[in-house]
Amino acid sequence: MSDTRPAESLPMKIVVNLLVGVVLLIPLVLVGSGGWLLYQRQVGERVEAEVIDCRFDIDYRTSSQHCTARWTQDGVERTGPIQASGDHEVGETVTATVRDGQLYSRSLALPLVLLGLGLPFCYFPYAWARQKFSGPPDPAQ
Repeated sequence: MSDTRPAESLPMKIVVNLLVGVVLLIPLVLVGSGGWLLYQRQVGERVEAEVIDCRFDIDYRTSSQHCTARWTQDGVERTGPIQASGDHEVGETVTATVRDGQLYSRSLALPLVLLGLGLPFCYFPYAWARQKFSGPPDPAQ
């Protein structure tokens, strides 16, 4: 009896390689986006902003929420959109960051969830690269 395995077909190799690529990229995307959101919400001038109102835009396939806030920057009162805020904050004063002319809520929920999901899965790309790029086993052992 021989231990020969049947050769994999080309479509099967493509499917397996695509699946491996997706599994290796998902944690990097999660950690990258979580890191970016963390940077975006924490770096800049801190201000206290009052969330004035929020409105929902409900479309056929999508829905989004847009909130407006009022804050004082350099002695000038400003009103405009606030990113990453929700209707649960209407009427409340929140700490926000002004960066590049945009106001960002300093909420850490989404960045921490993305980092929390992505960091444990970073083991898979690490294990794959370690196995792929390690030298052949030492026959002397």
